[in-house]
Amino acid sequence: MKKRNLIPIVASLVACLAVSQTAVAEELALFAGPFGTGSYALGNAIEQISKKADAGVNVVASESPGLVFNVRKLAKEPDLKTATFTPYTTGLGYLAVNGLKPFKKKHPPAKLIANYLLGSVWLATFDPEIKSIKDLAGKRVALGRPPQILWTVEPELILSKGWGLHDEITIERLGTKPAAQALLDGKVDAAIIGGYANVSSGEFKPSPQTAELMASGRTLYHIPWGKDAVQKTMDSGVGINHLSVPTGAVAGMDAPMNGFFDAIAWVAYPELPDETVYNLTKMIIDHVGEFKEYHALGKLMAPGTLAYGWKPENIHPGALKAYREAGLVK
Repeated sequence: MKKRNLIPIVASLVACLAVSQTAVAEELALFAGPFGTGSYALGNAIEQISKKADAGVNVVASESPGLVFNVRKLAKEPDLKTATFTPYTTGLGYLAVNGLKPFKKKHPPAKLIANYLLGSVWLATFDPEIKSIKDLAGKRVALGRPPQILWTVEPELILSKGWGLHDEITIERLGTKPAAQALLDGKVDAAIIGGYANVSSGEFKPSPQTAELMASGRTLYHIPWGKDAVQKTMDSGVGINHLSVPTGAVAGMDAPMNGFFDAIAWVAYPELPDETVYNLTKMIIDHVGEFKEYHALGKLMAPGTLAYGWKPENIHPGALKAYREAGLVK
């Protein structure tokens, strides 16, 4: 047989091999968050990375109404759990497992695959006389929308469980951008602000409405939650953790501030096979530096942040294997 006749045969074999390799890649559904959110953007990023990584998994991300909706959908359609992962937060987990609002029943705990953001929020004011949470008694405070875990539910839990002042403060649940505007308009005395942290580098990225307040030209005064109040809230079972917001993270912050973070993560239920989760997590570890190519928030992702704040027993066994191999979890 002449050599030139071998060329199409070899080419055909290579093509067949490529098709075979593509066929064995397991397809995983990701219920990302609403369009325009960090969860949606980074969900799209992990889909694109999976298409290039040849890691044995092919992620198909789709927009969803939100994280609470995702938990409810997986509960109603449990067969989806064998091939689906979802955005989640530790605070959301506390509410879901205990059957607290906005949930009407208890849900089994989900297991970590990887953090993609560490969210931290606190209250700010233009009033220099408001220096502590206790100074907010009798005043008006604007938070996010009622279902928002980080921007509404967890701050209310700290005001209640950490400070015991929830009933003495007028809470207005407006949404993140309207809360900032209400503060600018003088309609409230304090409003929720914050952003996202990279605990490995110390970098902090303010949220959009926080950046708008910073650009207003007015002096922002930051009201720390306080280490003791955060610890009391944690001791009650709420899934948050301590975080010191670094100096200069936001205009007017001239010293580190005791606060908290909620891990915003991709999780799965135990029904998702260990080997599948191992391949997915290893892909995230190996390609974590590429997320910044798809969204600015990806700059806050690093190997040291992927399992930060989670106990080994709360990490999916497949993910735990990948983290231990990479030396990221003991």
